[in-house]
Amino acid sequence: MPSDDPNDNAGAFIAAFDSIRTTDVSASRTNTFTSEDDFNGLSVELLIEVGSFICVAANLLPHGGRWSRNEAVLGGHVVRLYKLISALLDQICQRRREITFIIGRLTFECIVNLRFLLKHADDPTVFHSYVAYSMRNERRLQDKIEERIAAREGKILPVETRMLNSIAKVANASGVCIEDASASRPKEWADKNIFERAEAVGLGESYLGAFRGPSASVHGNWMDLLEFQLDTHHDEGTFAPSFEWRNPRPQIAQTIAHLATEAVRDYFRHLGEGPLEFIDERFDELSSRILEAMKAHEAYLVRSGAL
Repeated sequence: MPSDDPNDNAGAFIAAFDSIRTTDVSASRTNTFTSEDDFNGLSVELLIEVGSFICVAANLLPHGGRWSRNEAVLGGHVVRLYKLISALLDQICQRRREITFIIGRLTFECIVNLRFLLKHADDPTVFHSYVAYSMRNERRLQDKIEERIAAREGKILPVETRMLNSIAKVANASGVCIEDASASRPKEWADKNIFERAEAVGLGESYLGAFRGPSASVHGNWMDLLEFQLDTHHDEGTFAPSFEWRNPRPQIAQTIAHLATEAVRDYFRHLGEGPLEFIDERFDELSSRILEAMKAHEAYLVRSGAL
């Protein structure tokens, strides 16, 4: 919990940040790399470093020790980002490229949503829209239960009582009336889809270039089956099952590390906690090292003839 003394807070920030291990991305190290596995290892180290900063951010609570609803929307995204990065690290280390695509896409959406919400932090209608949209399935379920009760001329089954009470409990904690959640599917919360939200925070090109494709892995469409789940004979148009996991590549982890760094920087700025100039310097340096790792990987691909 923050202290009432700003000097204590500044000291705590500096101590927390200084305890985070800095990843070595120097040319003297990366020039010795002989495989993409080496760069995967470097990406893991960078993601652990980024995740450590996110953990510091997620543990910043107001003086009362609890978040309000809108603060919880933001803080919950920071916690979710930490957990998704942890899951991404796990699947990289288990050498499962297919699952890294799924988690990477989910992580990107979390970053977009967090930055979009931070951009509109002073607009309570955006937060209300987010929460109400999130509860549309509860609204549909309540409507269906009430239809069945009406069809039985008011007789309520015990299981229905429990379900209705559960929905009411969630709505109360969320600060909304269940009637505010539209049962019919609206376009999206804040009236923007994921691409439009990404564009609004300057990440439209990142979505199209790096994360639109992994959406196929999330939903399991044909492109995911073709690339990861099938042994394809392209000339004959015949297929066989493929149970082998593909080795991950460094690009998704590197990109997530870079984007997550900027998202957590935005969160620190929003909170206004700690020595902001010191925080900016640390994140500038971290972003620079992540970009150096990306350049080193590209140089390796050219050097090894993999392009």
